[in-house]
Amino acid sequence: MSTFREQLEDDLNVFFDAEEFAEEHELNGTMCSCIVQSPTAREVFLQGQAYDSYEGISGRQIVVHVKKSELPEIPAEGMTFTLDGEVMLVSACVEDMGNISITLHQNLR
Repeated sequence: MSTFREQLEDDLNVFFDAEEFAEEHELNGTMCSCIVQSPTAREVFLQGQAYDSYEGISGRQIVVHVKKSELPEIPAEGMTFTLDGEVMLVSACVEDMGNISITLHQNLR
């Protein structure tokens, strides 16, 4: 019989399987199987906060879900971070039971 932690690891392997949900993306120079969300309603779904744009500048936010073991380091808030070569800033990073959810933002003109 599997322990809860072993079952959780099995579940994460399915969730981050490229044939199921995940896709390959470059995260800060490391190729990872991850899930990328682009909220279209300008909301940060994990935090429930609206994205505030600045006058004359539009922006976008992206949430990346990745297994903790895929990245060499956990990003810190305010850190510069690349997603598929695009430079973004880390708004938040939450680690929970082997999964990391990274909220990124980028200002666009």
